[in-house]
Amino acid sequence: AITAAMPGGTGLLKFMREYPKRFFDVGIAEEHAISMAGGLAKQGMVPVAAIYSTFLQRAYDQIMQDIAMLHLHVILAVDRAGLVGDDGPTHHGVFDVGFLRQVPGMLILAPASLAEQKDMLSWAAETYNGPVAVRYPRGGEGAYQEDRSDEAIACLRPGTDITLLTYGTLINEALSAADLLAQRGISAQVLKLSTIAPLDPETVRTALTGTKRLLVLEDCVETGCVGQRVAAVMAQLGMAPRRLVLKNTGDRFIPQGSVAELRHLCGLDAEGVAAAAEEAVH
Repeated sequence: AITAAMPGGTGLLKFMREYPKRFFDVGIAEEHAISMAGGLAKQGMVPVAAIYSTFLQRAYDQIMQDIAMLHLHVILAVDRAGLVGDDGPTHHGVFDVGFLRQVPGMLILAPASLAEQKDMLSWAAETYNGPVAVRYPRGGEGAYQEDRSDEAIACLRPGTDITLLTYGTLINEALSAADLLAQRGISAQVLKLSTIAPLDPETVRTALTGTKRLLVLEDCVETGCVGQRVAAVMAQLGMAPRRLVLKNTGDRFIPQGSVAELRHLCGLDAEGVAAAAEEAVH
């Protein structure tokens, strides 16, 4: 396990005490952490580099050239992905989706519960063989505590009027929004992505065939978001939705505030999602 001056924040203190010879804190040097992980992987080890999303940006070049170009088995534990809260505008992890999706051969997993996170990390370490990022938020889980990580796109709620597609713990806002919409006479389907890159066109076809209205909910900036890729795939397949709504943090830096306050500001909470979906339906 490798981290960059974040052993406590990334939850590695227990690992550090139990396996001191397999733990490396490289200090505030994320670029070195990733290059070191590539070197360890090249020698047959399975390194896990646990770094906050916002600080992983510093190592973009190393991810590209020292890991992905060689297709090395390195696990990126992308901590504090999405809206982080009271650490301020510098710490929001809203750019990793866009820049990691650009990396050829990079698999990006997005657990929506602790059970999914455990399974995804175990699978990434024990079964997969290549560069993989597991993206998860600060804090715990919400009401959704199932494990549907074996399904690329899982249907958590059927619906006929609009489809709400999301990933990670935002699934809780999507499910709550569907409840609000049901009270207003609108039937919302809720789909959860486990893998956000690469997106298999046939999986998209199977899950979204017949979708006339689509809302994609994400805690990342709009440029390079998953919703844009989903929309492109649907258009290429000749099944573009009649209405498309991309709900994300937009093209801006997000200010200080609690996660709840910032989700409300960005329209990513249940009420904001329900309002946008209702407008799309009518």
